[in-house]
Amino acid sequence: MKRDFLTVRDLSAGEIDAIIRRARELKSGKDANRCPLMGKSIGLLFEKASTRTRVSFEAGIYQLGAQAIYMNPGELQMGRGETIGDTARTLSRYLNAIVIRTSEHSRLEEFSSHASIPVINGLSNRHHPCQALADLLTVQEKKRRLKGIQLAFIGYGNNVAHSLIEVALKMEMDMVMA
Repeated sequence: MKRDFLTVRDLSAGEIDAIIRRARELKSGKDANRCPLMGKSIGLLFEKASTRTRVSFEAGIYQLGAQAIYMNPGELQMGRGETIGDTARTLSRYLNAIVIRTSEHSRLEEFSSHASIPVINGLSNRHHPCQALADLLTVQEKKRRLKGIQLAFIGYGNNVAHSLIEVALKMEMDMVMA
């Protein structure tokens, strides 16, 4: 069954906790030889340039045993006018999942509505859920818990802020923004 990860709202608190727990295990080297994505191909469709997001996804995909295929829309038919729906249907035939980094969240939602494979939000103008989960991992490593933690965010009310608000609510954290 297809399941997308477009915003933190797509996960329950229990699922977030399980993801953080598994990330800690993988980071510690536990199951280093286990490749749960062996033989899979994961697309990285980045409409916006990236350093950390691209490298972290490519490295993580490789470490989990899959092949990452980086795509720039200018190199695809999308750059020549192919619709998002046609691109989503075409890539769904070749890939097992896709990570999309785009300016407009609505483009991500449209792609997801036409794709038959899981779609992961690598960044949109409204949400950055993977960054929020990575931030939670850091908080959990430093504080040993999440519930009741006071999380402070200083910066613009941007995509990261939105995702942190959502994750703080799910994990019963207190959040202050400035």
